[in-house]
Amino acid sequence: MSLMFETESTKVPISHEQSVTVSPKQPWPSAYRGSKYSLVSDEDFGDDAVLKWEQRDLSIFAEPPRGLRRTMTLAGKSGGYGSFRVTAHGEVLTKVEADDYSNLDQAPVSEGWIPVYLGKLSGEMDFGSVEIDPDPPRDGVAVWTGFPFNHGERWSVSHDGKLIWKWRDYRFKSAFDHAELIAAYGDYRPNPGRLYVTEHGHVWVNVPYDDVMPDKRSEIENAVAAWKQDAEARGDASTLRLVNRRLVATSSTDDPADGYLPVHLGHLREFDGGMVPRPIVDDEEYFLEVGQYEEVWE
Repeated sequence: MSLMFETESTKVPISHEQSVTVSPKQPWPSAYRGSKYSLVSDEDFGDDAVLKWEQRDLSIFAEPPRGLRRTMTLAGKSGGYGSFRVTAHGEVLTKVEADDYSNLDQAPVSEGWIPVYLGKLSGEMDFGSVEIDPDPPRDGVAVWTGFPFNHGERWSVSHDGKLIWKWRDYRFKSAFDHAELIAAYGDYRPNPGRLYVTEHGHVWVNVPYDDVMPDKRSEIENAVAAWKQDAEARGDASTLRLVNRRLVATSSTDDPADGYLPVHLGHLREFDGGMVPRPIVDDEEYFLEVGQYEEVWE
C-alpha cells in the first residue's frame, strides 16, 4: 500500500474515562512521541521536499506523502520543513513555535514550541533496502531489521508489570491494559526495561543476552543465525550495519558482542486484541517543559 497522508481528526484519551476529538492543526493533548522523521530540502533531490530518517551520520531518504508539506506549512512550519513524529496510531505530530501558531489560544501553554496534530499516515514509507514494515516472526521472535533508532514510541515495562511512557521525571500510564504484551516481553527480558511500538504496529525490544531466560536462549541464537544468513546471502549491508550500530550503542564497552540485541517480538494485533498503547497525560506541567525545545531527547 502506497504512503498516504490524510487530514482527518483523531480521538485521544485524556483520562481512563474520557477521550477528546482532535482536528488537524489543533494542539496535541497527549505525550509528544513516536517515530522521528523530517521533511527537508536536499539539492540531490531537486526542489521538492524529501522525507528523511537520520541517526547521527546515517541518513536515509524516502518520497514524502502528498499533502504533508502543505499541512505543515499551514500549521506554522516555515516552508513546510522540519521534524515530525508518527505515533503507534499513525498520528502525525510536529512542533510549531508559539509566535507562528494560529491556534495558540487553544494550547495549554502560550510560549515555546507547541505540539500540534497534523493528520494520519497510512501505507508504507519506501526507504529502499530498509524494511520498516516487515512480516512479523511466524514462530518465536526475530532480529528487528527496521530502524533501530528513533523508530517507534518508547515505552517502559515497570517493576509491577505496567506499561508506562516516560520522559525525564514524567511517568504516564497507558489508558489500557496490556497484559499479553507485557507477558511476551517478560518471556525474553524478565527485568524492567524499554519496548518500542512503531507506526505499523510492530513491537521490538532491546534484549541483553545475559537477561534471556535459559529456555529462550536457543530461540534467540537461532533468530540471530537466521538473520545473519539471510542478510549475508542477500548482500544486505544496510541491515547488517544498522543492527551492528544498535549493538555498539547499547554496549558498555563499545563492543557489539556486549550490546543489547534488537528483537522483534511481533505485531500488536497478536496481543491484547491489538490494543494500541495510549498514554494519559495527567500533569499539565509536562506541556510547559516539553515546549521548551523543538527537538525532544528521549
